[in-house]
Amino acid sequence: MGKRKYRSRSVPDGVYREYEQCIRNLLEDECENGEEIITLSQEADVLIEAFAERLEPELNRTYADIVDWAGKLVGNIQRIAALLCRASVCRNHDFLVAPDPLMVDGETMRNSIRIGEYFIEHARAAFMLMGADPVISQSKKVMDVVTKNGMTEFTRRDMMRLCRNFKKAEDVQPVLTQLVDYGYIALKENKNYSGKGRPPAQTYLVNPHMYEQ
Repeated sequence: MGKRKYRSRSVPDGVYREYEQCIRNLLEDECENGEEIITLSQEADVLIEAFAERLEPELNRTYADIVDWAGKLVGNIQRIAALLCRASVCRNHDFLVAPDPLMVDGETMRNSIRIGEYFIEHARAAFMLMGADPVISQSKKVMDVVTKNGMTEFTRRDMMRLCRNFKKAEDVQPVLTQLVDYGYIALKENKNYSGKGRPPAQTYLVNPHMYEQ
């Protein structure tokens, strides 16, 4: 921001045409032999193993804030490599009667790792924005408490007792309201209240799908 130009340089026509043809080939391609197995070359296997070994010890340090996401990165990079490999073969084997078996080479794996490394910073930025709202981070803590204790319903007082960071009802209510809006919990109807006297504490029902994840 602050350095953008209105008229930017256009994508070279050759790059545009090559990309367009690749997409068309992928859409029109028909595999007659059922599923295709994509394997890794020895170089590609060494590269992804080295990346995984570098990443693993950092999951609970450098990437502790996105550990669930980062823990799946190696597998996702291999999926990216498979997609790049498939796209490359589709673009290049138009005139071949029997294309060679699909194999990810070293260059493709290096490109896939580069894409994965880019998405690390992208994910950290996205998760930082998601966590910028304290209600969101507090909502996660509440649901962690709920699932850890196997709760099917609870009151606001229950949550204040279990989550010591909530000092007043005004602190916890925005969190509960947001969880209701997002469908994690629901208001339980009190059919026994006659409307006279002090109403009983509001009870919240936990979405049973929380325990299916």
